[in-house]
Amino acid sequence: MATEETKRQLATDKALRIVDAMRSSVARRGVAGSTFDHVAREAGVSRGLLHYYFGSKERLLVEVAKRDSEVRFAAMASALEHATSAGQLVDQWVRSLQATVKHEPEYVSMLLELYTLAQRNPEIADELSSLMQGMSDALAQRSRRLEADGVIRLAASPEVVADVMLGFGYGMALRLLAEPGRDMDEAIEIAATAARGLYQDL
Repeated sequence: MATEETKRQLATDKALRIVDAMRSSVARRGVAGSTFDHVAREAGVSRGLLHYYFGSKERLLVEVAKRDSEVRFAAMASALEHATSAGQLVDQWVRSLQATVKHEPEYVSMLLELYTLAQRNPEIADELSSLMQGMSDALAQRSRRLEADGVIRLAASPEVVADVMLGFGYGMALRLLAEPGRDMDEAIEIAATAARGLYQDL
């Protein structure tokens, strides 16, 4: 007979399989086409188990976005730790933006779907706010440390500068979703030029 610990582990493994299956389905079918039936088949579980763990497609989308965002936050924080000047901070931001906009449209699509759901679901609104705040905090924290060390000077508070930088990114990503074939390289470079005005090396 399985112990309680084993049962909890099995439950966790199944939940992770479901989240991974949802991510894969969104990449191939988009958010609207990723039904519980599709996800259940790909995860190798019953449709009822999806309802048991997540309750709704919206909650499952939140979990997928949370896991993906955690990976991105960790990568961004690690990259920013190696930035020792204003130029390097902006360069790291540009690389992150290019990777997301050009190679991960399904992630942006998920966030857009969550934005829409957040307008009528306070719980999802709270979850989405937490996700966005995590990314802003990662950039603001490194900027604050470099400013405190006398390496850079910011045009506004670290939090405000981070919000503006992320605003550039969200705008670019949404523009590309509206017109997937559009070449955004020049626009990203112009955004980077504008972003450099927010940071100054000392």
